Amino acid sequence: MVKNLFNNLCLFFNSTIVSKEELDEYARTGFLTDTFIVERSIYLFLFFFISIITVTFLIIFYKLRNSYIIHQRNFGLTFTEGIFISIDLFIIFLPQLTEVPCFLTVISANILNTIINLIFLTRSLRVILFYHYNIFKVTSISKKKYNNPRKENIIHEPNNYLHLLSKKIKIVTALFIIIPSLIAIAVTFLIYLIDSEVRKDCPIWKLEDTMISFKNNKGEKVYIVVIIFGFFFMTFNFIFAILLINVKDVNKYGVKFECLSVSIMTLAFNIINIILQKNATIKSTYFDINENIRRGFLVIYEKTKGGKMFFSFNLMYMFFTSIILPVIHYYRNKLSKNIYFQDPMNSLQYFYKLLNTPSLVSELREIAIKEFSVENVLFWENYQILQKMVNKYYIEYNKAKEFRDERIVTQYDFENYYFQQLQGNNNNSDGSMDNYSYDPNMPIPDEILPYFTSFYYMFIDYNSPAVVNISGTSERQIYNEICFNPTIGVYDSAKNEVVEMMYNSIYPIFLKNNKQSLY
Repeated sequence: MVKNLFNNLCLFFNSTIVSKEELDEYARTGFLTDTFIVERSIYLFLFFFISIITVTFLIIFYKLRNSYIIHQRNFGLTFTEGIFISIDLFIIFLPQLTEVPCFLTVISANILNTIINLIFLTRSLRVILFYHYNIFKVTSISKKKYNNPRKENIIHEPNNYLHLLSKKIKIVTALFIIIPSLIAIAVTFLIYLIDSEVRKDCPIWKLEDTMISFKNNKGEKVYIVVIIFGFFFMTFNFIFAILLINVKDVNKYGVKFECLSVSIMTLAFNIINIILQKNATIKSTYFDINENIRRGFLVIYEKTKGGKMFFSFNLMYMFFTSIILPVIHYYRNKLSKNIYFQDPMNSLQYFYKLLNTPSLVSELREIAIKEFSVENVLFWENYQILQKMVNKYYIEYNKAKEFRDERIVTQYDFENYYFQQLQGNNNNSDGSMDNYSYDPNMPIPDEILPYFTSFYYMFIDYNSPAVVNISGTSERQIYNEICFNPTIGVYDSAKNEVVEMMYNSIYPIFLKNNKQSLY
């Protein structure tokens, strides 16, 4: 066995020149013969093994779609990418088992490969944009302004440009996938329609040994689509890899690791494939053929099935990092939580205590930015400000009752008080929510109602710039209450859900980083 391995390695690095007779024999030799029966058996095993793994993990991934880890990666994009990867792997491995139409490999190379790479690039772009968008959200929401209710009767939605920016990011990412995919599909079918030579060399229905087609470069013209898009993907992978370096991720093997490692691997495999195609192709209309083809390149070309195995390995790695790894993270975190649940520091009560310490909330905010969920911490900070506004109102109201002068309330500058709290001018002793008590069923006083309304358009409304991921039931209940019977406790149910989300997502990361210093 060691001797065979040594011989194979020698073949890979064999630099002897192949004769014309050997090239002719090489061009006529397919893969679906008894000569490669052992290798075909290995591919048969891999075909079923990979099919079972991909289907199984796609089902698990779908069932966990509402979990924080999956939500962070954008379930829709990631799940769609996983489906297309599974289909493409199926098509790549199938020709190693049986004869297939040449058109099937065209679909894999021109269409599926294009869509997969576009979705991946879009996910990388989304990570870059939303990382900076989360930072921008913090600075923008901290500078937001409300209309003075005594000066204007109309309450406008605050920071509408944030919502527009969020929509633009989603539009850009959608167009980044849709337009090039449609171009790839249209050009592929157009080439088939107008070029009879392509239809003859790479028929739609005729079954044949794919390896013979690869060696003889049949239907080369139709692959111009994947060649052009390949250079496009290489360029953007290089650019995004550089941009991803500046993105901070608290998880060592999180979404940044996934996008950065896949970008580097895709770039590397594309470069290797270009070198292989240039040195192992025996027929081409796009570049001059090397007359002195070295034996080692032909061996590599045949073993990698025309370079397809490079891309299949890349696809398997993409599937692992985007689908399997998040599932592993989910169950590992769940197991860790079950092991340490008896530690008082891991309790929800202790987390509430931490949330009432402004300096620690600032640390949570930094973690949330890296986890693309800063809206949860911003919700909590602004929710606290609303409660302080309520408390301040009743202080002034009691003064007015004591001195029998309603002007104490009506003329008090609540807007200035709000900005003092927003900019952090309040001292830490005011940070704890335990200092305030109120009846949640009390109607919201007119003097502070605009701040509650603006909070709704900032965090609850579906089109909010920093919308939190609360249940539909809570969202509808808040909408009805804020419209018809606004009470001081209108956001309490949302607060409970947001705190629980932070407790399950960013708090474990915070504990991991700070547990020793908290004892």
